[in-house]
Amino acid sequence: MVVGSSGTIASWEGGTGGGRPRWRCGYYQVEAKPSESEAHPIRYDLGPIDPVAGEAYVLACFDAADQMVLNRPTRFDPGDPLAGIAAAERALDEARRRLDLPLPQPALNPPGEQLVGVATWLWLADAWAPSSATAAIGAVSSTVTAQPVQVTWDMGDGTTLTCDAGVAYDPGRAPEEQSSACTHVYTRASAGAPGGRYPVTVTVGYEVSWSASTGAGGELEGLSRQTTIDVVVRQAQAVIR
Repeated sequence: MVVGSSGTIASWEGGTGGGRPRWRCGYYQVEAKPSESEAHPIRYDLGPIDPVAGEAYVLACFDAADQMVLNRPTRFDPGDPLAGIAAAERALDEARRRLDLPLPQPALNPPGEQLVGVATWLWLADAWAPSSATAAIGAVSSTVTAQPVQVTWDMGDGTTLTCDAGVAYDPGRAPEEQSSACTHVYTRASAGAPGGRYPVTVTVGYEVSWSASTGAGGELEGLSRQTTIDVVVRQAQAVIR
C-alpha cells in the first residue's frame, strides 16, 4: 500500500499475481539544493507526505521488517499512485476482471422431448473459441485469454459425459451419414424425477493464460461457465395392429 500523511493513498493486495510480499510505500519530499551538482537529500525524517500531481518525489517502499526494498524518483501521477509497481500484475488483475465468458448454449437432438432408448445428440450452439480481455496500467498492458477445452454434461439421470463442443445434428442429412462422440441414451423416463424432468447441467471448462507487454506471463487457474436446462424424457409406446 501507499500511505501519506493523511492516510492510505492506494493499495493492492496482489490479487491474481499472488505471492508478492506486502510493502508499505510512501512519497517522500526531495529537498532542493542551490547547486544542481549537489545531491538532493530525501526528507525521510518528515515521513511520507500527501503528493501533489506532477510534483517530483522519491517513492520508497519498506518490507515487514522495515527494510527499504525500493527507492524510485518519480513524479506523482494520480492515475497510477503506485508509480508503476507491479504494473503487469495489476493490469492482469483488471484484465481478468473484464474477461466476459459466455454461458453455454446447449443443443439437443431430437429437439424438445427425448425418448427412452433413442440416442440424444449433444453439442454447443455457441462458438467454440477463445475469449480474451486486455487492461493497461500506464504503458504496461496485460492480456488474459481463456481457451475452452472440455464440456461436461450431467444428464440428470446419474450419467456424466465429457466432450468437446460436439457435432451439430443436421436434419437435412440421413442419420446413417452422421456420427457424434457426444451422445447419451436415456434408459428411464423422467416421469419419476422432480417435476417430471431431468435437470441437464452443462459446464464448459477453460484453460486460462496471460501475457504482458513486459514479457511476463504464464498459466492461471482455470475457469468454468455453467448452464442448466430441464429435459423431459418419455417412454415410447409400441402400437400393435
